[in-house]
Amino acid sequence: MVIPGAPGEENDTSDSGDWQDDQDSGDRWNEADAAFMRMMIPHHAQAVEMTALVDERAHSKQLIRFAERMHLAQEAEIDAMGDWLAERGLEIPDGETDELMPGMLTPEQMEALRAAEGKEFDRLFLEGMIAHHEGALDMCDTAQAEGIDLDAQQMVTHIASSQAGEIARMEDLLRKY
Repeated sequence: MVIPGAPGEENDTSDSGDWQDDQDSGDRWNEADAAFMRMMIPHHAQAVEMTALVDERAHSKQLIRFAERMHLAQEAEIDAMGDWLAERGLEIPDGETDELMPGMLTPEQMEALRAAEGKEFDRLFLEGMIAHHEGALDMCDTAQAEGIDLDAQQMVTHIASSQAGEIARMEDLLRKY
């Protein structure tokens, strides 16, 4: 098998069995993979808390439907991340944290969101969730650069893709305010 070299460098070759051994070992992971899972669970938990507020406080019907889908997706991803950690015998965070991961809302911002209603809620939610998702994308970038587990990389890629799309949708909704 030919392994492409870096720009300006020669290609390398490898016996396909060598590559297969590296790719198929399902127990190969590193601390970057585990850190991503441990940090993303409370990160997603805050997003779930935020989306749970939408039905009672939002003005926009579009936002209500959008947040419901986001809520379900983030809950499913939390479960998948917990399963990944459990399969490796690692501790699963409970979703509560005093540490703010990139993009997470501060306690004061969460309190303002809980107190808002109608169009003001919509605006605060959209601004906050856009920043929240941008923080998740930063975490995904780190995990993609430093992680080695194939399952983790698939999850990171899925989260990055879906949240980038959601940012675009939320920016469209925010333009209405």
